Amino acid sequence: MPTHRLLPLSRLRASGDPYALRVTQVREGNARGGMVLYHARAARRTRNNLALDFARTLGKNVIVTDGEPTHAQLARARYVVVDEFPTLPTPDYATHLFDGNGILPMRAMEKEQYSARFFRDRAFRLFEQFWIGMPTARVDLAFLDGYARLHNRTPKHTSGFSVALHTGELGIHELVAAVLRSGAPEEDVEAFLEQAIIRRELSFNLCHYNPRYDSLDALPAWARKTLDEHRSDRRKPVYTYDELERAATHDEVWNLAQRQLLVTGTMHGYLRMLWGKKIIEWSATPEEAHRTMVRLHDVHALDGRDPNTHAGILWCFGKHDRPWAPERPIFGTIRWMSSEQTARKVLLRDIEALLH
Repeated sequence: MPTHRLLPLSRLRASGDPYALRVTQVREGNARGGMVLYHARAARRTRNNLALDFARTLGKNVIVTDGEPTHAQLARARYVVVDEFPTLPTPDYATHLFDGNGILPMRAMEKEQYSARFFRDRAFRLFEQFWIGMPTARVDLAFLDGYARLHNRTPKHTSGFSVALHTGELGIHELVAAVLRSGAPEEDVEAFLEQAIIRRELSFNLCHYNPRYDSLDALPAWARKTLDEHRSDRRKPVYTYDELERAATHDEVWNLAQRQLLVTGTMHGYLRMLWGKKIIEWSATPEEAHRTMVRLHDVHALDGRDPNTHAGILWCFGKHDRPWAPERPIFGTIRWMSSEQTARKVLLRDIEALLH
């Protein structure tokens, strides 16, 4: 269990420079340009938007677009500020990249972190330096009451904010401010902030520093080794991508998870873990399993292509985890999960109710 507490963040004062380690100038501006163009490709809001605030420091005339800038806009722009997002390439028209992704800038840590424990220890030494005061988001936080005990059990106690955070309609700073001021039980606030700050920003750390975040090459050595040692283990059954996409397996718990993805574009967090583990079990190779998971998210998930998506998929293969005993066929020492255990833990009827 985490030894650090996140609730005292509410007592921190804003740091001196809100843009420290968040701005990267990638090229000089256009001397003939007369305005600042902000491409809001990841933070699609004008409210509580650090990147927009920074763009306004570069000039009084700021134009905001959430689509690809036109040639006419670029020709008129002196500077072009673009949201930095670790799963998106840097556009050649950007003059400045702005990292507003997390409570901590991605560059606050100088390298990829091995696990949530290592990330958490370092994060708590950095929060005071990079803390930014922000007005609270107007969001429904009723789910928080009971979150610590129930978020893995029922979707009634999950936030549903992952899509809004991914699209940028909701910012992490304004969300955390709202949660810290919510008055919800301390254990529930702590449990939610562990997910929203530590686990989420660990995934951004992965995608920022590891160029192979979208492949099994990003796994730790022990995980790659144990998968290779069990590469020739018999898989039965082996399902095709089409069968998996249609939720046409023999496992009704897994089928429910896939149906939720198809119908809602999202998946309950605990079910998503089982979903990934079973795809490993039912695929001819670990690489095929990984490709299947990524493709299903890219096609059907509203928050596909997000750092959280890539980190969550890689977790199924041992990323940000540790070896587990006993050693099992196919998985080796990678954590294994069963549908029977999941059915006892998750209120599947609550998932089913979302689909009708």
